[in-house]
Amino acid sequence: MTEARDTIRETLTPATQITIREQVRATLDRSPLVRPTTPNGMAMRVRVSAAGRFGWVGDGAYRYDEADSRGKPWPPIPELWKAIADRVAGPHAWDCAIVNWYDEDASLGWHRDQSERDTSLPIVTISLGDSCSWAIRADEGGPVSRCRLETGDVTLLAGETRGYFHTIERLIAAPLFSPLSKRGRLSVTIRVAG
Repeated sequence: MTEARDTIRETLTPATQITIREQVRATLDRSPLVRPTTPNGMAMRVRVSAAGRFGWVGDGAYRYDEADSRGKPWPPIPELWKAIADRVAGPHAWDCAIVNWYDEDASLGWHRDQSERDTSLPIVTISLGDSCSWAIRADEGGPVSRCRLETGDVTLLAGETRGYFHTIERLIAAPLFSPLSKRGRLSVTIRVAG
């Protein structure tokens, strides 16, 4: 089994993290964060938006849509995000960048990403702000590997790890540097959805 720390492929410079933070702000100005609901009607602990042709919608079903919760198209994916994904995973026709906001007490339960049309294509995630406990496992109930993700870390789920279950167990107070002005974590997850 691949170790969690082996999914970290790059750490972005503070200047790049600040640029991405500003691009996220511009994205959220056009398509604000919403709190998705699970198929059983429970509100998720993270708030979500997106950029690209598709965005992820959690309205009781897990799916991708070309419009946000207000019926408006998602803003375009910034070229910098696509360039980072290309550098880490090789060039792909990236069409979705999910933006997740974690309050300081938020987490994201065990799941694997299976809503994409082609679930063999890679997923690249940029972490900003507070550190977090990142865990992966190959199978439901299987052995777990954990590591700490720091601000600026870029992870890759591809090949063997693409189908792994994964979770953000908890946040850990920000390190010495954070591009964010308050506690919490932003993640930008770049993928091919359609």
